[in-house]
Amino acid sequence: MKYQLHKKEDFCESQWTGGLTREIAIWPHTAKYIDRNFIWRLSTATCELEESDFSKLPDYDRVLMVLEGEVVLSHEGQRVARLKELEQDRFDGAYKTRSFGKITDYNLMVRKGNEGYLDLLHPQANAQACGPTFETEKELAVHGLYCHEGYAVVGCGGESIMVQAGQQLVMEFELINGEKPEYTIMGEGTLVRSQIYFDAMKGQLAAEEIPAEKATFDDFKACMYLANVQFKLAEYLVPSLKNYWFDEALSAKIRMVERCYLTFIVFLVGAMGVLALGASSGNSAIVFAAMGGWLAVDCLLVSPLIYLIFMPKPVRKHMKDVNNLTPYEQKLYDAEKASNPMVDKMLKKYKNSGRNFPKE
Repeated sequence: MKYQLHKKEDFCESQWTGGLTREIAIWPHTAKYIDRNFIWRLSTATCELEESDFSKLPDYDRVLMVLEGEVVLSHEGQRVARLKELEQDRFDGAYKTRSFGKITDYNLMVRKGNEGYLDLLHPQANAQACGPTFETEKELAVHGLYCHEGYAVVGCGGESIMVQAGQQLVMEFELINGEKPEYTIMGEGTLVRSQIYFDAMKGQLAAEEIPAEKATFDDFKACMYLANVQFKLAEYLVPSLKNYWFDEALSAKIRMVERCYLTFIVFLVGAMGVLALGASSGNSAIVFAAMGGWLAVDCLLVSPLIYLIFMPKPVRKHMKDVNNLTPYEQKLYDAEKASNPMVDKMLKKYKNSGRNFPKE
């Protein structure tokens, strides 16, 4: 079991059309709400307008609980829900939802195919045993406790955690390894509990996390390959390139090195030095031999070393086999194949020039 206590200063604040949102927790932890690449998300939000439109989230199911105020949620073509404080509504993120009323709410968003629920707990002076109230076949579970008012002392995994008003405790359990979401609570006040059951969905929503490692000789060999295929028509002249797709992290570093012309500048400086030394000898054969030697040294040693400095390690783990891509990688790979960099550059250049045609 792992846990994390999120305090108000840890919440990530952002504006939405109706007010302010405070993201409390998100999974995977590297996911971003704007990219819609998360499996679940906990947040609080304020509706500061009498009428507000919710963002459409067709890939997610939502649960909204009112913390302060009253609201009417109109799900166009579906139903209407009137909520008072600490009442909740479950709805499809694909609904066209409009809210009426100024409130502060608590939100749970769960990617479809996974499960998420909210309920209330009222801790007492004596410790109460808590556990799951739903059966599941999912791999992972998260139980979250948001302290709406008062305080709670949570006992879990042999530890006692104090949760105060406005704080969120997130406990992670690996059901696939036999862990059970069981814990105790004591204190006074009101807790909003979230129960989330989900599969890791590795490789489906975001890039694979590759831990950084120290450079090895194999990384140098991989950089020797990369440094010598960065030229036009390389995909036609180097057949093995068709077997690889470079992930986002590796591609970004390659672009950085090439856009700064680091390898070209080093090669040019070295070539000028070789020419200067060769010219002093007055023997053209020596000049040609020296240039050939420098070219070999640059291709086999200097440029690969420059790449080795900047590339993410282990390099080969970022060089993906095109026949064994994850769903997320396949999506990016297909998009790259379908794109035309020259056309994209022109469209970007003239995006705000007034020459583009208006949409109907």
